[in-house]
Amino acid sequence: MDFKDILLKMGVWDDKAHNKSEMTYRFANGSWVEFFSTDNEQKFRGRKRDILFVNEANELSFIEWQQLKMRTTKYTILDYNPSFSDEHWICSVNADPRTYHFISTYKDNPFLEQSIVEEIESLKHKNKSLWQVYGLGLQAVVEGLIFKDVVLVDDIPAYVRKRWRGMDFGYSNDPTAIVTVGVDGDNLYIDEVAYNTQMLSGDIIRTLKAQEEQLEVVAESADPRLMQEIYRAGINIHPVKKFSGSVNAGIQKMLQYKLHITKRSTNIIKEQKNYTYRQDKEGKWLNEPIDAYNHAMDAVRYVVMQKLLGGERKPLDKRKIASMAY
Repeated sequence: MDFKDILLKMGVWDDKAHNKSEMTYRFANGSWVEFFSTDNEQKFRGRKRDILFVNEANELSFIEWQQLKMRTTKYTILDYNPSFSDEHWICSVNADPRTYHFISTYKDNPFLEQSIVEEIESLKHKNKSLWQVYGLGLQAVVEGLIFKDVVLVDDIPAYVRKRWRGMDFGYSNDPTAIVTVGVDGDNLYIDEVAYNTQMLSGDIIRTLKAQEEQLEVVAESADPRLMQEIYRAGINIHPVKKFSGSVNAGIQKMLQYKLHITKRSTNIIKEQKNYTYRQDKEGKWLNEPIDAYNHAMDAVRYVVMQKLLGGERKPLDKRKIASMAY
């Protein structure tokens, strides 16, 4: 949680002030902060508050914004990445003379790791519209999206029998992404299971075992030791079979399906809205995806490559696991 990380860095975090079950944090002066997700309509009609802070406000509808605003007695702060057209409701809010509107960029955030700064600055040469949004903080419609037409659903339908899990490993700055992938005819369903940094093998194992349905896992194969630890814990996990051009091949196969993403999969939705093709210095589009906003999408692609592209599953050989090279 960013809130906790920042307070820790400031040296003012108090574990006793944090109520995990109520998702609240109380300060010594009596003030308190409540955290809640907007994936449930009832949460928009919850208790009143003095000040409302909305993260990723551009993901809300106008009606949802109005419900929250009506239950706020003092003022509201919206933060968002301006990746939308002039028809978005935030534009009318910004045009209201009562609104104080200002632009901040990654340069104003002292808590960003250097690797994230470098990733943002690399957008200058990857995608101009992404650089305009994330580098300069200027409004733009993201161009060059790989997966344009996506349907948001509540759940993967129960009748979808073909299901697997995909996993892309991360740790310090990149998250470990775990997804459930279901296929029914020409429809491909995606549901977010985990999207967290600092996940050790034990955390991954507990997350996978906590799922109601135990499925075969297709994972990135760059860390044989981690794969072995998960395998020994009783998880049916297999490394994806990569080959020259496999990234584009996997993406092209995914594009043959109608993508359905569950509404609760906030990180996958964010990736879908920002995962684009590269541009060269002249602005020409290349048939090559950017290496950003792709952790969950890579996890999906591993499943597609292994299960839908004709990839042959290779059982995990305990004798050879230490010498696996990818």
